Amino acid sequence: MAIPRQSAKLSELSRTGRWLWVLLVLLMALMAVAVSYYYYAESSVSGYPWTLVESVFMAVLIVTTIGLKEVHPLSETGELFTAGFAIASLLVLALIVRMAAGILVGQQLSVEVQRRRRLRALKDMRGHYIVCGYGRMGREAVHQLRRRNLDVVVLDQDPARLETLPDAGIPFIEGNATQDEHLRAAGIEWAKCLISAVGTDEDNVFIVLSARLLSPRLYIVARAERDETVDKLMRAGANSVHSPFVLGGRDLATAAVEPGVVHFLEQVLHQQEFDVDFRSLAVPDDSPAMGKPMLGSGVMQEGGAMILAVLAADKTLRTNPRPDTLVKPGDSLIAMGTREQLARLQKAVGP
Repeated sequence: MAIPRQSAKLSELSRTGRWLWVLLVLLMALMAVAVSYYYYAESSVSGYPWTLVESVFMAVLIVTTIGLKEVHPLSETGELFTAGFAIASLLVLALIVRMAAGILVGQQLSVEVQRRRRLRALKDMRGHYIVCGYGRMGREAVHQLRRRNLDVVVLDQDPARLETLPDAGIPFIEGNATQDEHLRAAGIEWAKCLISAVGTDEDNVFIVLSARLLSPRLYIVARAERDETVDKLMRAGANSVHSPFVLGGRDLATAAVEPGVVHFLEQVLHQQEFDVDFRSLAVPDDSPAMGKPMLGSGVMQEGGAMILAVLAADKTLRTNPRPDTLVKPGDSLIAMGTREQLARLQKAVGP
């Protein structure tokens, strides 16, 4: 219900803004009529020649209610016109001031209401992903997480980068990710993973160190610009460190050598309309598939997800496992399939 109320509030502010412009045009029209009257009609009726500057000055005096003396003595008709013009312009000016104040107050209240709703939503989030830095890498990370229907919180200190997030319905914190209070505001104690993708290696190291101290069990992925920073980030507590230049170089080489593979991966990983995904499923100790062959345990079944590899507890990778491969403690299954197929595989493996 929060989104319709917010949309109604924005629509109301938009209507008020349009009426404000109408009133401003009306006030300018009244002033134009007054200037024309003094310059043409009052000059001929009163016998005093009014210049254009004097006519404009008289109209401004009346609209602003400054109350200085008359430029020239007015005729009886001029006095009646001036009285009517003063009342009309004063009413229009009062409406303009009221609407302008309403827009300012409404915008401030709207911003405050959105901020409080955002903070309430963050308090209720569990198992979400925190993306620190909403630059080019951060935006792509958020896009890929949202594509998988995962809860995401963005943490960035640049207001300009965060402008589009309210319309997209993405919770965010405007603040410095190197400060503990802002990490706590993003719900780091209950988050599943943190992605540190800010602009400098120094900030990424500090963010990873702070996040690890605040949440020892948090899974942390970090960005590294320089090769020598990778080891520092791992020592600071990152579980996985990636360099955009290394990854980009690998993609370029793969695209040159195996363009079909790159096309397949692009379609699977980055196209919203394709219901295909990769997933790593850790096998719990009490898994119903533990100690059984993959085919007999329900892990491999016709029409189910495809098991691409098995990552053992000692980080040994066995690709294209056979149906008689036993599921062992500490294994993680690397699988590909639709969301429904992956959900069935998760059920067979255990939560």
